[in-house]
Amino acid sequence: MEPKIVSLKDVTFSYKGSKRQALRGVSLDVKEGECVAILGPTGAGKSTLACVINGTVPRFIEGKLTGDVVVDGQIPNNVGTAQMASRVGLVFGDPDTQLFGMTVEEDVAFGPANLGFDYETIMERITRAIEDMRLQGLEQRAPHRLSGGQKQATAIAGVYAMLPKIMVLDEPTSMLDPEGKARVFSIIRDLNKSFGMTIILIEQEVDDILELADRVFVMKSGEFVLGGTPEEVFAAVDELKEVGIRVPSIVEFGNLIGADKTPFSVEEAVSTVKSGAWNKAIVGDAPIEDRAAPGLSVGSESTQDTAPILEAVDLEFRYPLGVKALDGASLEVYPGEFVAIVGQNGAGKTTLTRHFNGLLRPSAGDIRLFGKSVLNEPTASLCATVGYVFQNPDEQLFCDTVEDELRFGPMNIGMDKDRMEESVRDILLDIGLDKYRQVWPRYLTKGERQRLALASVVAMEPEILIVDEPTTGLDWLESLQILDYLERLRKEKGKTILIITHDMNIVSLYAKRVVVMANGRVVGEGTPREVFSQPKLMELAYLRRPQIADLSDTLWGEVLLTPHEAADRLKRSSSTNREVAGK
Repeated sequence: MEPKIVSLKDVTFSYKGSKRQALRGVSLDVKEGECVAILGPTGAGKSTLACVINGTVPRFIEGKLTGDVVVDGQIPNNVGTAQMASRVGLVFGDPDTQLFGMTVEEDVAFGPANLGFDYETIMERITRAIEDMRLQGLEQRAPHRLSGGQKQATAIAGVYAMLPKIMVLDEPTSMLDPEGKARVFSIIRDLNKSFGMTIILIEQEVDDILELADRVFVMKSGEFVLGGTPEEVFAAVDELKEVGIRVPSIVEFGNLIGADKTPFSVEEAVSTVKSGAWNKAIVGDAPIEDRAAPGLSVGSESTQDTAPILEAVDLEFRYPLGVKALDGASLEVYPGEFVAIVGQNGAGKTTLTRHFNGLLRPSAGDIRLFGKSVLNEPTASLCATVGYVFQNPDEQLFCDTVEDELRFGPMNIGMDKDRMEESVRDILLDIGLDKYRQVWPRYLTKGERQRLALASVVAMEPEILIVDEPTTGLDWLESLQILDYLERLRKEKGKTILIITHDMNIVSLYAKRVVVMANGRVVGEGTPREVFSQPKLMELAYLRRPQIADLSDTLWGEVLLTPHEAADRLKRSSSTNREVAGK
């Protein structure tokens, strides 16, 4: 039996100045060479647990820790984080907290250099980490000039280059494109299976965890509520939904059709359907209700008789050091659309959209609003029409209270005071932050700060709302709350919505049109179904479609977007077969 490399017994922790217990009697044993995944909603205690394992809590992040913690034979609180670094590599969820080198190469070199390796070994590890994380060509780029996904890849590369015995990754793929996520998971699998590295993975990507983890634990309110093999945990569909975890689409499909044995991969689901190992009686005449897809689009809404509300015409843009981020990008956006802009990290998505309200100015090309060029319009006037929500909410929250955050924008565009107060009151109620009116924004959770940042822009009543990565670092329920709110703004108030996202499940559920970018240009567009049906386009943009699309394509030669659609398709084909057999 493999020895325990991590052992926690009855661990409880409260942050300094807080009466709430972030961890409540947590016990966990991890065997050497094991891959353990930890799931849970925001605020469940997952990141706190990660910091306890490497000694950051309570050595640097102060608070009261009780219980026993032993990691690789050491007590982290006794030996200190510096001594634990060679044993436990920790990748934080926010890459900005651990990037401080002048260049990408310097940042990746920092860990191996401080472990005392010779020059040749350090360079070998830097080269390997940069290649594996797809950072070639960015070696001399300053980290603060990287995209969010490139920052995250750099943070992972810096820890990966140290090759610690234990690697703790706190949502390492939240900012990565789908192909980048697949690459990280492939590296994790290789480190775990080929090198015997112990992996503790905190993630929201449940589809990948199914194939990667040896064991899965689910946290809620500082304690474990579920635990076991991936098959045992993900088969508990009702319990997962109650906690707020997204059920893997293949598992959800199996649950909807009453599969004799829960499928955990596309291959298993195909076998289940073809062998007839599912409950025919569960499929009646009525469609299977899709409660998880409030914004599901079955086709693009017609825009043929409408003039574009926003246009980018042959945009080019170079950053100060000469990096060409846009290379002739063109895009038309129509009133009332819900558009998802997708593509690999560094494709130019954020750069493009920051031109729409003057945050950036093009090197060449034109930006038109309601058919009129706005190249010379100041950002202060454009933001009343085009609202922009940053990927990191902390970049745009600076007032003393939640209420003041919502007032700031309307006051600066000269909104009538009575109208402003009414808007602030309604939005706070709408977005679920009314009880925090007088709270300092920094006291809110990441999901609440994300909602506040969105609300602060909505309060200015822009006609166009651009939201950059609205679900980064959020759990599934928080993600749906944000997207449901955006969809309500579109439907009820006629807003035009643009989101930048790497989450293809969100794209499937909400986008009416998908714009695909690669190498600083728009290279394709269409409904989610149309885009997911073009493998060459997906490959060019480093995208991966949801597993349910792979399943439906394999079974029926058509792309479906949700487990409910696939279950209904099976129902129709089953009914047709019965009718044919009856004749």
